[in-house]
Amino acid sequence: MGTARQFKGVLALISDTHLYRAGLPLFFQFLERVGINRLACLGDCETEPFLAWFQAQAGRELYWVHDVFWPDLPEATRHGLSVALAGRIFLAHTRATAIVTYRRQIAAYKQAPATGRPPLLICHGHTHTPSVTRFGPSLNQILYINSTPRHAAHRRQEVLPLAADAVYLIVPGAFTYEEGRFANLNFALLDLDHQKVEMITLPHADHLRTLTSLLFDPAQA
Repeated sequence: MGTARQFKGVLALISDTHLYRAGLPLFFQFLERVGINRLACLGDCETEPFLAWFQAQAGRELYWVHDVFWPDLPEATRHGLSVALAGRIFLAHTRATAIVTYRRQIAAYKQAPATGRPPLLICHGHTHTPSVTRFGPSLNQILYINSTPRHAAHRRQEVLPLAADAVYLIVPGAFTYEEGRFANLNFALLDLDHQKVEMITLPHADHLRTLTSLLFDPAQA
């Protein structure tokens, strides 16, 4: 169920780690280094590493989405096949689950008059392809996508502004190894105070040791 409280701050999004664990300690260290205490896991992940991060320090928030083949995590701040935050951030493992579960809320948001409202954000995993799409009245606009195999060898970070009164689909991509061949380490950061999203792709987990977020760069403010 959703909550009426205003959800602020930065929310990290990660998905589809599968059985990969080696890079997760470095990912959690990155969150701690930049001061992010809110994390949403969008499905197809093992529970143990995330529960350990969540319980290691008071004040952390973990939003856990599970799918039919991967376990639920009742100890999380909030959990389920879908999770709603502040009535405008909808989390699920697949796009279909999110759209079907929250179709009434999405329709009501799109039909209401524009008043400068914070954007409505639909976040899901499953596809393994990082992307940001803005929903339009008749056509959807892909603002960001990182689908080429070449991204496995290149680091990429990009910050996108999120417009008021708009609906976005945000897919952080997978944080795992694809069939044991190469790293496919993707995640996203949602800045809910300034309405921005940072999409991050890393070719190797060691890059997390020195990674800095563009959201916290004054030049990006």
